[in-house]
Amino acid sequence: MATNPPIDLSGDLTVFEYPTYVRYSECGHRGLMTLPALVDAFQDCSTFQSEALGVGMAWLRHEQRAWVLTHWHIVIDRYPSLCESITVGTRAARFRGFTAKRNFYLRDESGTMIARADSSWAFIDLETGRPTRPGPEHVEPYGVHDALEMPEEPRRVKLPDGLEPCDPVPVRRGLIDTNEHVNNCRYIQIALEALPCEVAPRRVRVDYHRAAVLGDTVHPRVARDGGVIAASLEDAAGSPFAVVELTL
Repeated sequence: MATNPPIDLSGDLTVFEYPTYVRYSECGHRGLMTLPALVDAFQDCSTFQSEALGVGMAWLRHEQRAWVLTHWHIVIDRYPSLCESITVGTRAARFRGFTAKRNFYLRDESGTMIARADSSWAFIDLETGRPTRPGPEHVEPYGVHDALEMPEEPRRVKLPDGLEPCDPVPVRRGLIDTNEHVNNCRYIQIALEALPCEVAPRRVRVDYHRAAVLGDTVHPRVARDGGVIAASLEDAAGSPFAVVELTL
């Protein structure tokens, strides 16, 4: 197998794609890409695009601004296997007020889309910690494209009755990203680890309420209703950091 092919930066960067292979470190014991690894690949793709467009993390930090993820809706038709050649892509679908929509997808070597996602973001003033309207310089580089077709969903993840508490998870350094809080993907990983058995969800929805930081403790509460698992990831007082829904 060859090394990862280089990212092509010569074309239209508003539809950003990068080819790669499924790494050993991204697979579980069945030899398939894990859900956290897939979400990490989407997250990496958006970072690569922003950097290529000149509106990446360092530029935003100088502006005292940041895009913060507020919602995931992910559909997985198939998890790719170890060493499989895949292409990860992203494009902006909407900017409205202080919010944005971004789509992601993962294609196999034949070009078949095997996973896709819709995500919602808020533009934040880092000095005040409050949402603020982005300027043209923050949004125009991305362009706007037709949204990917996704199953309809309610705006919020609804928690069922009967949530059962699970072992608390201390927030240690390995969960923290460059924004000094728990990375969005790590909440999904915490929810998966709280379950009594391994699952490979075909649909994932996450609402992010507020950020957990170093020294916090996440208290998962989990319930299952048929093929749907819900996890509320909370502080000690029961206020959620994030709510995760996994459909099997």
